[in-house]
Parts: sequence; structure tokens; C-alpha cells
Amino acid sequence: MKQFLAIGVIRSPHGLKGFVKVHSYSDDYSHFHNLKEVVLEKAGKQRTEEIEKILDQGSIFLVKFKGIDSPEQARFLSGWDILVPREKASKLGKDEVYAADLVGVRLMYNDEEVGQVVSFMDGPQALLLEVKCNDGKIRLVPYLKGIFVDNVNISEGTMTLLNRGLVE
Repeated sequence: MKQFLAIGVIRSPHGLKGFVKVHSYSDDYSHFHNLKEVVLEKAGKQRTEEIEKILDQGSIFLVKFKGIDSPEQARFLSGWDILVPREKASKLGKDEVYAADLVGVRLMYNDEEVGQVVSFMDGPQALLLEVKCNDGKIRLVPYLKGIFVDNVNISEGTMTLLNRGLVE
């Protein structure tokens, strides 16, 4: 399991003092308020940033990093993922998993492995799992439990595919 998890992405600068708009990968922003330092990652590069201030402004969530004091400096951070140690990420609810933990999980259909999750992306209605199928092709499977997948077991590294047609 990954020790650092992506909890959000920096979207764009906001205002004149170096704040950035942040999109959380979960519906929960509360864990951000306990953070003092985060790792930013983009295109294989990482940098550590100290959080100076966090503001909730309605539907907009803003973060100010120490030393980032202008919109020009803040613009450089657009598109960077925000990573934190696993224990500082949003707490999981019942039957929830971190998306990062789905990578490597084997998709099973009638006790037969039909593919393996190699990546994921945000979809319009759900997380989309990129699955490398047994034929070598990559296919997208919506992560909608009870509709397309079920019985997600991270410790065993398996989940059940409910419609084999998605990987054929």
C-alpha cells in the first residue's frame, strides 16, 4: 500500500496574495485544516510545501503556501497533486477504500481472473478503473459498487466484476 495518498489537486490561483483553489479528491475537506505541511507532485517531480493558511469560501476551498505570495507564483502550482501520509488523509467510512489502493487489484468473474486495475481516473459519474484485461487491452470499468463491481477486498487484492462484457 502507498504510504502517501493524493488528497486533492491545485486548480488555479485566487486573488492577489498567492492563494490557490484546491479540489479535494473526497467530499471531505475537514482533514485539510489539520495539515501543516504537504508534498506536491506533478510529472514525477515532488516538492514539500508548508501551509500558511486555509480558507473555506462557500464552494471554494483556498490554500496559501508559505513563500507563495503572488498570483504568478501560485499559477506555477496549478495541476500539482497534494499528497499526505496515509494517516493524515480523510478517514474512510464503512465500505470505502482509497482509490490508490485499487491499483493492482485483480478483477474476478465467476472465480476467474479477467484483468487487473492498473490506474484510475475521475469519470463524469464515478471513478473509472483502467483495467488491463487478459487479452492485453486496456478497458475502462466504472467503479460503481453493486452495478459494475462488488466484493472489493483490498487485503486479498480482489474485486468481483458483475458484467463480463465490460472486459471483452
